[in-house]
Amino acid sequence: MDETTQAVTEGATQEVAKQAEAQAAEEERFDTEYVRKLRAEAADYRKRLRELEGKVKAEEEAKMTEQEKLQKRLAELVRQTTEYQQTMQARTLEYEVKLHAAQLGVVDPEAAYRLLDTREIEFGEDGKPANIEKALRALIAAKPYLAGGGGQVSPTNPAQGKIGGQQVFTAAQLKDPKFFAANREAILQAMREGRITE
Repeated sequence: MDETTQAVTEGATQEVAKQAEAQAAEEERFDTEYVRKLRAEAADYRKRLRELEGKVKAEEEAKMTEQEKLQKRLAELVRQTTEYQQTMQARTLEYEVKLHAAQLGVVDPEAAYRLLDTREIEFGEDGKPANIEKALRALIAAKPYLAGGGGQVSPTNPAQGKIGGQQVFTAAQLKDPKFFAANREAILQAMREGRITE
């Protein structure tokens, strides 16, 4: 081979080698840029994912907080309802005891109510007391002065509830319309006979 051909061949080989190196470098640079771009996109997606996870967690906490508020409100309403039912039951019991006591001829229905052991009273499904009369009869048997009996009867001591064995009524009892209605005939007879006290 002559020198010129060899020089041209070597030059061409070197040129091809340079082009191959430039192409490889360009491909490597393209790959590096592409990788950087992918990494940037991945970082952006990770950031968005963290933001979305934070929003979901905040919404769940808000819902949980709302649910806890509702549970607290429900507990408060249950407590208020229970208190109301207990208050109404106590009022009903007091009314019924006093009414039955007056019907049984108890001199002081208020005292009968206060002396009655209300724990013995049973309540029906409708919430009304069921065994008041039985409990009152037991109370009267244990404390007969509630019915005006017991002790010595004296015309000068009307506090016993009877004068000469007859029922005595007070002016305060006559002012109570329910008591008056329940004992109308006896009260009218007591008025005719002067057995009404102040």
